[in-house]
Amino acid sequence: MPSGSESAAEALRNIERPKVRWKVIAQFVVAFAVIWVLGFMAVPYVGFWGVGVAGVLTLVALGFGIYVLRLTRKSAAIVDILKGATDKEGREAALARLQAKGDSGDALSALAQAQLMAQQDPAEAMAILERVDLKKAPAMVQDDVRANLALLYLVHGKAKNARELADQVRIDRAQGKAKGLYAAVIAEAFARTGKAEEARTLLETYSAHDPEYADSRVMLLRANVYACMACKKRGLAKKALQELASVDPGTVVGFVQKGAHPELRQMARDILSRAGVIPKTPKIRRV
Repeated sequence: MPSGSESAAEALRNIERPKVRWKVIAQFVVAFAVIWVLGFMAVPYVGFWGVGVAGVLTLVALGFGIYVLRLTRKSAAIVDILKGATDKEGREAALARLQAKGDSGDALSALAQAQLMAQQDPAEAMAILERVDLKKAPAMVQDDVRANLALLYLVHGKAKNARELADQVRIDRAQGKAKGLYAAVIAEAFARTGKAEEARTLLETYSAHDPEYADSRVMLLRANVYACMACKKRGLAKKALQELASVDPGTVVGFVQKGAHPELRQMARDILSRAGVIPKTPKIRRV
C-alpha cells in the first residue's frame, strides 16, 4: 500500500497535460465556413448585412479561440513543472519555478503552488488560494480554486467555510476528472452542514465505484462516510470507512484526530486497529 506522499507523487506523474482539441477546432471552422456561405447567399435579399454578421461572429470566435489557446498553453506549461515535483527536492524546485514566473495573482499558478504547498504547509496552501481574486480568474478556473480551497477547509475542520464555497461550485461546467473532485467536496460540505440527504443523492450520481471517477475515489468515499453518519446509517458508514481503509488508511487516520464525531472516531480506531495501522487499545480488566 503506497503512502500518502507516494500517492501524491504518482498523481503528479500521471497528471493530464492540457491539449489543443484540433477536432473541435476543425468542427468550428466548418461551421463558420457554412455561416459565410449563407451570408453571401443572402446578399440578394438582405444586402451585405448577412456577410457583416458572419464577419462579426468570426471575429468574436477568433478572439475567444486565441484566449482559450493561450490559457491551454499556460496550463500545459504549469503541468510540465508539476510533473517533476515527485519528491521534496522536486517540489521545492517546482515552487521556485512557479514563484519565479511572477504570477502571484494568477489563478492557475496559485492552484499549482497550493497543490505543492498542501503536502508540507496546508495553512500556507489555504492562504495562497484565499488570495486569488476570483473575479479576475478565468471562468473555467474559478471552480477549481473554490473546490481545492473547500477541500483544504474540510480536511482542517472548517466545514462552514467549505460550504460557502461548495454552494458556488457548478459540477455541470466541470471537465473530465474534475467532476469527481467537485462532487466529493460538495457532498462532504453538505453532509457536515445539515444537507445529508442532498449529499447522499449527489454521491449516488457520482459514485466512488465508477471508473470514470477513479482519481477521486478516496475523496468520494470520505464524503460518503460523513453522509451516511449524518443520515444515521451507521452500517453504511462503517462499510464506506472499511473500504476507505483498504484504499488509503492515511485518510482514515484523519477520522481518529481530535474534533471528529466520537462515534465515528471510535469506528475508525477499531478499523485501523484490526488492520494493524495503529496499536489496539488495551482493555482494562476490573478486579
